[in-house]
Amino acid sequence: MFYKMFHRLLLICGSFLSILSSEAQQFASELQLSTEDTVYWYRICNALPDMQDYVMTDCSNQDYNYQVQLLQTEMNEEYSQWKLTAVGNNGKVVLTNRATGSQLGGMSMNLGNHNSTKLIANGSPGFTITPLGDNAFSLQGVEDDGVERCLALAERNSPALAWPEENLSVSAIGWKFMLIESKGTGIMGVKTKTDVYLIGKRIYVNGCSKWQLFNLHGKEIDRSTILTAGIYIVKTPNEVFKVMIP
Repeated sequence: MFYKMFHRLLLICGSFLSILSSEAQQFASELQLSTEDTVYWYRICNALPDMQDYVMTDCSNQDYNYQVQLLQTEMNEEYSQWKLTAVGNNGKVVLTNRATGSQLGGMSMNLGNHNSTKLIANGSPGFTITPLGDNAFSLQGVEDDGVERCLALAERNSPALAWPEENLSVSAIGWKFMLIESKGTGIMGVKTKTDVYLIGKRIYVNGCSKWQLFNLHGKEIDRSTILTAGIYIVKTPNEVFKVMIP
């Protein structure tokens, strides 16, 4: 029963290439979605305190039983870098690997107490990304059986996972994103377009770092707020956007 409360087990911890210091890693508190103008590449680590050096890595080109694993890798390792792109207007986000172009899929395969994540060429239904606090996020998706599951870290041959009752930001369902590189298509990587996105119940703005969020009564709201249903105003130095939270 517990596996139905979790999305496909991620990635089981594997071998390492190099050891990194988790204290030196700067994790993003706000995630940037890649667009046609700018691409953001992230390393994705598990939020468990002793696992923040282990990075989500595409191992589909190697002789492993698991296509995705958590490994300790070099910062420039493209198999450990992922971009986030929006899927239509439904708030879902697709994770695509830099080295292979493979996407984290919407299906998994059963491995005893867990489900193992699959990679696909394209067409992933995407994940809902929800802030958990302390720069951690959960990744949630619905498989073809209609069950919503969270992507979670599990060890090989470990017992089935139970949903954590507290401290979600440092639990097996938490994921931290470290921005490695942003590449723009304009001159010197300058962003040439402002894009407003919803991820879960939070508003994100690409193309402008100085933006403000207001409710319909004109009261300014903290940009990291998880919003309730309603209409909100995003104001940049040059533009104003109206955003509806369903």
